[in-house]
Amino acid sequence: MARKLLRLALPVFAFLLAVLTGWGLSSWREYFADGARAGVMLIAVFAAGIVLLQNLDIYILRLGKSKLGSQSWVLLTLTVASVGLLWFFPFADRRQILTLHHPQIWRWMGLTLCALGVAVRLLALGKLGKQFSAYVTIQEGHELVQSGIYGVIRHPLYLSLLLAGPGFALVFRSLLIWPILAVTLVFISVRIRQEERLLATEFGDAFARYHARTWALVPCIL
Repeated sequence: MARKLLRLALPVFAFLLAVLTGWGLSSWREYFADGARAGVMLIAVFAAGIVLLQNLDIYILRLGKSKLGSQSWVLLTLTVASVGLLWFFPFADRRQILTLHHPQIWRWMGLTLCALGVAVRLLALGKLGKQFSAYVTIQEGHELVQSGIYGVIRHPLYLSLLLAGPGFALVFRSLLIWPILAVTLVFISVRIRQEERLLATEFGDAFARYHARTWALVPCIL
């Protein structure tokens, strides 16, 4: 239990610290004066509470029986870049660097995307259990999950990234929303191809039938 609490507390603390230090710790009251900026912090804390109450498994470094190749370096690069952006977005927002006009419209749109992304991620984690990993790999005793949100879309975790990542940028009205969206789309496309090749090899006809009746990311669209 203590290990799980540590795994949960560290990323939440890192998130809150990166955002508030980017904005400026001495001006935290100004940060929370905006409803959307405060809302993104509340979503993070709320999600952590759900993970704890539902006993969801969030261990991202779980190794499987498949070769990882260069995945560790890719994930490390993305992690460093993500932490840097968590700091930069509030820093730039406060100083009006690379920001969009009409800030409140963008902020609330971003908060909505963040909330949807987190909701999708929690639903996916609830179904994956100990099969969840940041690596594209097959776990021992791996099963093809086809219920819950996975009964409709095959890659809800990637959908959550596509929603929450750009959404976070919009909360801080950043013009970097466009390159962030482009990089996220490229990353997701590559990962989906890798994952589906692996699942097709592991589960054969069962995955082919599952693939035929579901959508990759968005029902009736993609």
